Amino acid sequence: MKKSLVALAALAATSAFAQSSVEIYGILDVGQVKLSGQEAGINNTTNSYPISQSASGLANAFARQGTGTNHMGFRGREDLGGGMYAGFDLQTGGLDLATGAPALAFSRESNLKLGSSSWGELKVGRSVSTLCAIGCSFDYNYIGSGSAYAMQGLSVANNRGSSRRSDQIEFTSLPMSGFVGKFSIQQRGDQNQDGSFVTNSGITYASSATAAGTSTKVSNYKTVYAYGGTYTNGNLRVAGAVETKQSDSNAIRNAQFLAAEYNFGFLKANVQSFTNNSKGGKAVPNAAGTSTSDVSGQIGLTTAAGVTTYGKGNGISLIAPVGKWNFGAQYAKNTEQGTKATELFARYDLSKRTTVYFYNTKLNGTLAISADAGYADAAAAAAAGNPLRKSAVQADPTITAFGIRHSF
Repeated sequence: MKKSLVALAALAATSAFAQSSVEIYGILDVGQVKLSGQEAGINNTTNSYPISQSASGLANAFARQGTGTNHMGFRGREDLGGGMYAGFDLQTGGLDLATGAPALAFSRESNLKLGSSSWGELKVGRSVSTLCAIGCSFDYNYIGSGSAYAMQGLSVANNRGSSRRSDQIEFTSLPMSGFVGKFSIQQRGDQNQDGSFVTNSGITYASSATAAGTSTKVSNYKTVYAYGGTYTNGNLRVAGAVETKQSDSNAIRNAQFLAAEYNFGFLKANVQSFTNNSKGGKAVPNAAGTSTSDVSGQIGLTTAAGVTTYGKGNGISLIAPVGKWNFGAQYAKNTEQGTKATELFARYDLSKRTTVYFYNTKLNGTLAISADAGYADAAAAAAAGNPLRKSAVQADPTITAFGIRHSF
């Protein structure tokens, strides 16, 4: 009798797991990184000083990453029958393997999805932007801190400062003769991706309310649409995407991405073009269009918490497998900013999940950033975690790194 009950329980458990499953996954990446003119350190790719390390004078990273953002997550899927399924994805923000921070928060992925083998998939919540879902894989070195594209604002991953979108409703089509389409919307009623206008520091929601720390009003924001797709035919892959502007500001525009890739077997190559949401160059208008400023030569490295990347441009990427090695090169040029970057990298697969890597990226045409950039005074610098107010970035810097990456 006991054996029968045990067998019955085992059968029930097997049946349940056949219907639904939950997976724990993630990426851990630790690298020794050196930004020219700065001290070397673990995952040390920019020169912002968190409070925990400011006294030691160690330079630190905006996301403390080597080739990508450290994270872990939980995702699940339930079979609803008739070809339909439901699922979810919860993924943490960037984990700092050098310090163990930050606290657990699902700031990268927090969404529910409903799909069907008949019509495609609908996803609702915070998730990867449609731009990134279509275009991020064309960066052959994981869009890490040495990305020739990302440091110049030419990566779909850093458009509007993030590869994620809150309040996103996204539909993905079934493959149709090699084409997969995507369409998403972030509604004007949600205003902006961080919900600044919901309470506005205690102020009641109104069309005249101003977002905290800005002069942007609720009435300035627009519904954002993103759309595009990928066509695959044998060794050829072509992709394109557009994300419309989030407000009526004269300083921004629709973001646009286009890429074409061919796999020769011994070598995979792509060419790509990207127009950043933020306008770049010497005559960038302010939001109202009443004045202009010169942002030429600026890049995504700063002594403050972050800097907007601007402009548009194009690039070429190459990667060649040689046994367990992958050797690659990426070159990108921001034609509006007058900057360019050359990235060389190599990866060796210790297993299917563990890789050691090296990369070296050199920027040209970029401006130097002073140690006090972004800080009004010493108090502001201390509040931002950089009380020493030091470590300027030299013009045309180089980033060099070697490390290890493990996925699970």
